[in-house]
Amino acid sequence: MTFPTFRKIQTANRLSLLRSLRIGIDRLVLTGLARIYKFDPWHAQAPASARAYRRTVAHVVNELKPATVVEVGCGLGYVLALIHAPQRYVYDVDEGVIRAARLLHGRRIAFPHGDLLSVSLAHIDVLILVNWIHEISAKRPEGLMAPLLPRTRFLLLDAIDPQASSGYRYKHDFAFLLPHARRLSVTRPLDEDRSFHLFRIIS
Repeated sequence: MTFPTFRKIQTANRLSLLRSLRIGIDRLVLTGLARIYKFDPWHAQAPASARAYRRTVAHVVNELKPATVVEVGCGLGYVLALIHAPQRYVYDVDEGVIRAARLLHGRRIAFPHGDLLSVSLAHIDVLILVNWIHEISAKRPEGLMAPLLPRTRFLLLDAIDPQASSGYRYKHDFAFLLPHARRLSVTRPLDEDRSFHLFRIIS
């Protein structure tokens, strides 16, 4: 006789093995793309199957039912691929990673090459800036975001935990946004040393 608990353990082990295999295959594919398109190999180590936070970000954004979503610093575009919006624009400064993202996601998403200063849209429902803010000093994101805030309804950022490893250069609290935005929610995905902060722009 097989006990229910043993069955659950067997199922969990099988799912864990399948997930590990999927991650391994995805990394191999992305490593090949990195060689072809000459983008930073770091992207190959973080396929969608290995980073559940992308679904967390997509859920937060999809709850807003936006029409126009922009992500800057998109990498291979996995976050925007999970978001339901008629207009999706993803920017990155790495031309190689943009070309690879176009291959992965086709024409469903627009992939302009550039940074925050390249965004020329007159109206943005949600602006997503994750996975790179911790690499720049507190004064720099404030200056980079300032021109976009009057055109943006909601802003989603990630904040590194204060007690997280010292591998991160900066840990922002986004105090500079307080005169311009109201924090609506803070969401923490599992197995991450950061949280995602949703702001509504008020001025």
